[in-house]
Amino acid sequence: MAPRTLTRPHTAGLLALAPLLMAASLPPAGLPGYAPGTGVDAAAARRISRWALAEYAVPGAAIALVQDGRLTLVEGFGVRDLASGAPTTADTVFQLASVSKTFTAATVAALVDRKKLGWEQPMVSLLPGFRLQDAYAGQWVNARDLLSHRAGFPAFFGDLFDHLGYGDADVLRRIRYVEPATSFRDRPAYSNIGFFLAGELAAQAGGQPFPELTRSLIVEPLAMTRTGVASRLIGDGSNPDALTDISRSHAVVNGRLQVVPPNLSALFIAAGGFASNATDLGRFITLLARGGEIDGRRVLSEAAVKAMFEPVIAEEPGFAEFPPIDAHSGFDYSPGWGVYHYNGLKVLEKGGALDGVRTLLVVVPQKRFAVAILANRNLTALPEAVRAALLQQAFGRPGEADLQPAIRAKAQDIERLLLAAEPRPADAKPPARPLAAYTGTYRNDLWGTWTVAERDGALEVQAGPARYRAPLTPWNGETFALRWPGVLSSPVQVPFRRDAAGRMSGFDYLGYGFRRVVP
Repeated sequence: MAPRTLTRPHTAGLLALAPLLMAASLPPAGLPGYAPGTGVDAAAARRISRWALAEYAVPGAAIALVQDGRLTLVEGFGVRDLASGAPTTADTVFQLASVSKTFTAATVAALVDRKKLGWEQPMVSLLPGFRLQDAYAGQWVNARDLLSHRAGFPAFFGDLFDHLGYGDADVLRRIRYVEPATSFRDRPAYSNIGFFLAGELAAQAGGQPFPELTRSLIVEPLAMTRTGVASRLIGDGSNPDALTDISRSHAVVNGRLQVVPPNLSALFIAAGGFASNATDLGRFITLLARGGEIDGRRVLSEAAVKAMFEPVIAEEPGFAEFPPIDAHSGFDYSPGWGVYHYNGLKVLEKGGALDGVRTLLVVVPQKRFAVAILANRNLTALPEAVRAALLQQAFGRPGEADLQPAIRAKAQDIERLLLAAEPRPADAKPPARPLAAYTGTYRNDLWGTWTVAERDGALEVQAGPARYRAPLTPWNGETFALRWPGVLSSPVQVPFRRDAAGRMSGFDYLGYGFRRVVP
């Protein structure tokens, strides 16, 4: 995704947002009117949503709420575009980010219902050419493994493939070169690669490209008219068929909250590439809260929904989990979801995050309760704050502590962690050679062919068939810093190697060695 010039927000929009920005810097505050266990109605959900919008300085958000299996609220708040001031409505389309994974799990479940795929069916039975570096894992990995992050892939690895310009078949072949981080089924590690593979497995079983398969099995049966691939519905400004009622991405850049380019999936659709709105998500979560039935007809069997919601592998709550998830709640992965417990209730939850977007779905099956929350600001904990408030108001116990101060404090810690600048070495040395010595074409079995070029007195990487560009800046001697485009991109240290004659022979990227193929 190439950077582009950002639209300057209207002054009126900035003035309207000023109180929100001041609120974002205040000490953690509790929920106004906090009364655990007293119940939630549409008015209370609106009040909580408006409070969170101001508390977290988010331009716009939308919510869908299901209680006792009935959709009781679908509404938008704030603005969908800070630059234009256009309002957020229930029909405003947001990128779903990793909430897309719940649609992938539902698509697989629908295929299992139709006996076209089994949860435990090895992937190689449908894709006989598939291989992993761990031969045993490659022989036995199945949909349940992929959808519950237990295939052994490194955590949060491989998203770069969304930008390199390779096709599905090429990436499917290249994944055999990914070095495992853990033994197969030993412990989980959150993996978008796993969901990409689940999408490929589903497509092979269903006989359609994955996005079309999800549309035919889930989206169309639920009459979800504004749900689909984000790059088609939202676009990057070059798609004439993109919708107009869409939420723009927002992030603080150079100290100012502003519209930023969307981070759109080109390849990992099954991991994070869908878009939807509160109206459509209200239909989806109603289906889940009702165990697979809606409008008097069944879209998923009860067994399929139960399989999606059944814990597969335990995980320690990480830095991205917010209260009420803690050391006492338990935390597991089921196909497409995280699972924990709150006051004796089993809670299914899936969040998503991309540049300028935060999303969240929650289902409490025992109570036929569910909520979908969409927000258009980077890093915000608004979705977690809203869902915690709703859970406590609906199912809390008298006297239990308000979770909001802890959520706000953790959000601030995460923001400081992710936005902190990486320290430079105290005795950093300049490159030992002229920049031209590092230029050339380099190749790696996993990542493919990259070019290092000199441009305007600096180095840049041009990666893959798309020639995805990123600056390569001096860091310390023969080590350079590579920073891909994107609001949350962090520098990756890239050390170059020399051959016996002193010429640059390759470099390392995230532990993967590139060899020079063209001087």
